[in-house]
Amino acid sequence: MYLNNGKAPASIRVHLLKKSKHVIINFRILPLALMLSATLPLASTQTKADATAQHERGEKLFTTYCARCHGKNADGEGRMVKRLYRKLKTQLPSNFTLGIYADRPAEYLHKIITYGGENNAMSKYMPPFGEELSDENIDDLVHFIKKASEKYARTITP
Repeated sequence: MYLNNGKAPASIRVHLLKKSKHVIINFRILPLALMLSATLPLASTQTKADATAQHERGEKLFTTYCARCHGKNADGEGRMVKRLYRKLKTQLPSNFTLGIYADRPAEYLHKIITYGGENNAMSKYMPPFGEELSDENIDDLVHFIKKASEKYARTITP
């Protein structure tokens, strides 16, 4: 295996060198992989916390801006329904408990909240909130509406 000078043939030295590089690389990658895998559970927990916070903000905004028409339970039976909508015999506010809004694209709901119903070929009684609410607020509202709709979609059985 060794030559007369006590050294391994060049082909064996190259092979050993290649193996040692792989070992070094593997030892460099291992700590990095461990660090990344340790943060994965933290990242998913943080996402749940963010989603919960967004839902709470959306619920508060819904109560403030939307419940008078869409109802405190998001069922389309707010106090303005009796006062205005039924007297005018017009289209009632959306009932978010039907479950259909869970599948609607977020952009669709965002656009309606931002620009109002009349600008989206819907009820003229749905006001635009784009100047009153920030995009982040509207995203929070959309999140709340979709989650409320999902909740009821799961309870409906065919």
